[in-house]
Amino acid sequence: MKVVLAHGTYDLVHYGHILLFRAARAMGDRLIVTLTADKFVSKGTGRPVFNERQRLDWVKALRSVDEAHIIRSRTGVEAIERFRPAIYAKGRDTLQWTNVIEEEKAALERCGGKLVYIDTGTVFHSGDLMSGRYLELAREDQES
Repeated sequence: MKVVLAHGTYDLVHYGHILLFRAARAMGDRLIVTLTADKFVSKGTGRPVFNERQRLDWVKALRSVDEAHIIRSRTGVEAIERFRPAIYAKGRDTLQWTNVIEEEKAALERCGGKLVYIDTGTVFHSGDLMSGRYLELAREDQES
């Protein structure tokens, strides 16, 4: 069975996440989504807006997700080691320059999995959506 893993905060499940999960699910037999526990989310003051139970319930309700779990760690390494995915799916907007992705890549190598960036065509960020920034970007796109 080919397991695909997606890990993140998902602090407002939005259309970009839906597209990511659909594409990730199509890459394997089972999609497992893991969410960073509230204690380890570092996206700024007041984040996550929605607590880990709420975020978990939203993700579990999605048809493309086979199972979802909260991970009590600052990175996806624990999830990678636990579920040993063939594919670790990330959105293309998460091309990360931090050591977090390097730690996750090393864990993937130990498990025999590979990192795949998925391009859903449109970039969404929960923070932009919650701040209203996305509305400004949408208006700019319409005007150009």
